[in-house]
Amino acid sequence: MDRFLKWGGILLGVAAIGFFIFDFLFFQNLRPRMVAFEPVTAVDESKIIWTGVGFLIYLGCCAISLLRIANFLRRAKRVIFIFLVSILAGAIAILFVFSDIALLSDIGKQHSYGLSQPEWFLLYPIMVFQFFVATFFVFLNLFGFNPENLLETVVFDSNIFITAQYVGLLCGFLGLSAAALGYIFPFSWNPNIHTIMTLVLIPLPYCLATAYWIMTKLKDRTQGFFDEKQQLDVGRSAFWTLVLDVIIMSVLFILNFNNLRGVTSINWLPIFLFSSLFLFSLGNLYFGQQNV
Repeated sequence: MDRFLKWGGILLGVAAIGFFIFDFLFFQNLRPRMVAFEPVTAVDESKIIWTGVGFLIYLGCCAISLLRIANFLRRAKRVIFIFLVSILAGAIAILFVFSDIALLSDIGKQHSYGLSQPEWFLLYPIMVFQFFVATFFVFLNLFGFNPENLLETVVFDSNIFITAQYVGLLCGFLGLSAAALGYIFPFSWNPNIHTIMTLVLIPLPYCLATAYWIMTKLKDRTQGFFDEKQQLDVGRSAFWTLVLDVIIMSVLFILNFNNLRGVTSINWLPIFLFSSLFLFSLGNLYFGQQNV
């Protein structure tokens, strides 16, 4: 299985790198023509379809690489920093695929209506980041998994649990950052698109990491999901999350008391959910480092 994941990640990663090079050359030719509002040809439309195929291959590369990392961490002697960076980068890169699709859709609509297309300036840096993540995953699959760092028995609990908390920390931070954009750009914030997309997409990596941890625990023959130390840590994290959430939501209510029908009318839920996720994950990581 590890050999299958290794070569699957490498082959899909190399293919994704090739597609990103193709996309860059294609967009360099397409962008000036669309900015000048020249018509899009049938050849251009077929190339856009291949761009979508490249995104699917890239998603496969990220998914396989993240699965291999998760399997490795189950038997790792400790949670290695480079793997945490890989998980966070892979989660962000997967989310950015949906951003790519949304940006290309907006560019197409604005071109058809004869409007400017500032999304090009966001599309390029996002795809550069994804290109480097694909390249990094190829090298990681080739050289990053050292068998000497593995234990003979599987560590079902601690490594995967800690990794899930780091992913939760990142997802909570990204969710709060996205919610803050609604206050920075209130007139361009579309609650039906931006808020709903934020609520659906950003928690996805944390849900996947937590689901994987639950599956590993179900395979474990020991009773309970937590040991005594983890039960204490989770309880303390939940208590402080509740206290700080009450403070955060009270401050939000007071600051927006005269404008509760504005962005806050729908943004309160992302703020509550992502602050809870951020604080709970931070608490688990902090208390997990303390000695009882």
